[in-house]
Amino acid sequence: MQLAPPAEFGFSFHDYARVLRAYKENGYAVTGFGEYIRNPQPKHVVLRHDLDNSIDQALRVARIDAQEGCASSIFVRVHARGYNLMSLPALAALREMEDMGHEVGLHLEGGINEVLGGNNNDWADRQRTVFEAALNRSLIGFSSHEPARMGGIEFADNLLERWSDTVTHHAYEDRFTTPTMKYLSDSSGNWREGHFGLWVGKEPLMQVLTHPFWWFDKVPAENY
Repeated sequence: MQLAPPAEFGFSFHDYARVLRAYKENGYAVTGFGEYIRNPQPKHVVLRHDLDNSIDQALRVARIDAQEGCASSIFVRVHARGYNLMSLPALAALREMEDMGHEVGLHLEGGINEVLGGNNNDWADRQRTVFEAALNRSLIGFSSHEPARMGGIEFADNLLERWSDTVTHHAYEDRFTTPTMKYLSDSSGNWREGHFGLWVGKEPLMQVLTHPFWWFDKVPAENY
């Protein structure tokens, strides 16, 4: 299904906050994965943010989530060129996100072995180690960055089983994606099935993925 978004739905923070408000007013719980697993509601949006480039940008989105009475799952990279997970500003931002009630997880990526050798399992374990050192706690959930480079959904499913000592979920499990749960994403700045603001009230269970890089205050050029 392709829904053409009306002009009033864009990528501004104002639009984003307005849509979250609409979901709440329509009776949806808007939370991260963990809260959905613990306490699923008949109308529930699992809100996910993948941090490809900027923790500062993600923090702005996380603050809007909290201001609108929502929580989210925020997935951070270990190998990002745009931020250092161990830097003091990043650590402070991650702590603020968790203090606001958001769930911080690992945005797991592959392809490193294609240059440096080894295999995806080894590199996944190393990413988990760095994440846990930065957050000073065990990993609970992860999402795959460019899943095909990480062996696809099958690899993520196998990794979830191997990491079952503490990890309870990954973002592409069948229970979180279409057809079990309507899945919408703004990948590459494009809502392929229409802006998530168009889906209020249309599906009871949804996973909505945003990439904070695409969102802005007044104009997109703020981010590049």
